[in-house]
Amino acid sequence: MDWHSYYANGPDKRRRKAFPATCGLHRGPMGFANLLVSMQGKSVVFDPHVTGSSVFCLEEEGGRILRDILTEWLG
Repeated sequence: MDWHSYYANGPDKRRRKAFPATCGLHRGPMGFANLLVSMQGKSVVFDPHVTGSSVFCLEEEGGRILRDILTEWLG
């Protein structure tokens, strides 16, 4: 993951989606804190609040594990 590129250029505009979410810390209503999910190379990047202030990423294997868990939970 090239963090410098992410912060300098923002997420890859071709491979990103924003989802309405809520923030447990700020306790706002649904949609108060959007969650931006993007692909940066082979990393899945999560950007809560879409501000770049608390970004975390999953490498390829972690992304597959998350996909499998969500598939199991949501069907």
